Amino acid sequence: QSRVVPSSRGLHTGVQVLAGLALNVFPAIFIAIYARIAPIDTQGFLALALAIGVYVAQLFNAFIVEGRLATPDAHGELGLPLWVAVLAIVCATPLLVGPAVASSPVLMIASIGVMTGLLMSRSLGVVTGEWKREGFAAAALILASVAALWLAELDNPHSVRVLAVGALLAVVSRYRPGKALPDMGFPPDVRRSGWVTAETAVVGAVQPAVTSVVLVMVGPVASVTFRVISTVAGALEPILAYGRYRLLAHGHRGEILSFVAVFTVGAVAVLAAALGGFGSLVFGPAWAQVGVVALLLAFVWKCVMLISTVPFAALRKEGRTVLVFWIRGASTVIYLLISIGLLVAWQSTVVIFLAFVIAEAITAVIYHYAAVRYAPDYAAAFGLHRLRDRLR
Repeated sequence: QSRVVPSSRGLHTGVQVLAGLALNVFPAIFIAIYARIAPIDTQGFLALALAIGVYVAQLFNAFIVEGRLATPDAHGELGLPLWVAVLAIVCATPLLVGPAVASSPVLMIASIGVMTGLLMSRSLGVVTGEWKREGFAAAALILASVAALWLAELDNPHSVRVLAVGALLAVVSRYRPGKALPDMGFPPDVRRSGWVTAETAVVGAVQPAVTSVVLVMVGPVASVTFRVISTVAGALEPILAYGRYRLLAHGHRGEILSFVAVFTVGAVAVLAAALGGFGSLVFGPAWAQVGVVALLLAFVWKCVMLISTVPFAALRKEGRTVLVFWIRGASTVIYLLISIGLLVAWQSTVVIFLAFVIAEAITAVIYHYAAVRYAPDYAAAFGLHRLRDRLR
């Protein structure tokens, strides 16, 4: 029996991480398709629309899912609310019935609705641990994305429609009638959820803000390049999210080693694939401006995020939502000041990711000192006294 459990857990973890990676497939393939069929100005706006879509999705997810996880005495099923599935279907419909190169309002609406459905259904899938359902959703989205990209290569007008169908399958397949969150997902503790949402709003503003600045200051080509690099590095975000939810639900004991191991394997695999020709294969013309230095810095940035995730989750688990809000608010100010400052001086995607590395390193230090002071379990494992004991 002891031999079966670890392999079974490994399979479940692998499927869950794959399902998380599939979450980033939709924006990545959307950009890749438009790199082949749309004018550069439309590509630039799509990059901004997807950044805003992810941002709005994060707000819904924070208020409904993460706010509930930050409420220790919350009860009820953790299933996808029906209105989220309906929202995704309604917002994706213009992509299904309209032209492949859609108008700006359609791109914005579709990005918001579909990303909200994908992120919320995915987050609830992590918490409930329904790995078979997650596996099906991931397979549907990945297969549809591959088919859509192939159609785009052939100049087939149905490429975007196929992508939209795959995204909707990934959302709808996770809906379980009769097992949705109670009260249509409205959080049991509005005040606590409000703090979690405000904190997410402050942090999530960095990507759309920087994308907008790049689009205005440097142009649509740089905006698309920034979004492509962010999307490739963002392939690691589902692993970070998976680890964050596991840490929130179970604490750091017994979780950190598997978290780091999965992250390391994922980082090496994604970077090797991107530099080995897969990036060019997927993104086509949009990959032409992607530099190795900028890409490597983006991965270093995600590695530093791995470090800051542990004390962040420890503070959240202790219910220190107000403190986390102020730390994340300070982090956002640091991010924007450094990134926009360097961008004004050099107007390069390389300096943006360099700024992100510096800002996240500062954030990690702040989180660590806060967690040592306010999260006893974290302090016991990573505090100065513990460090001295290990060095003896």
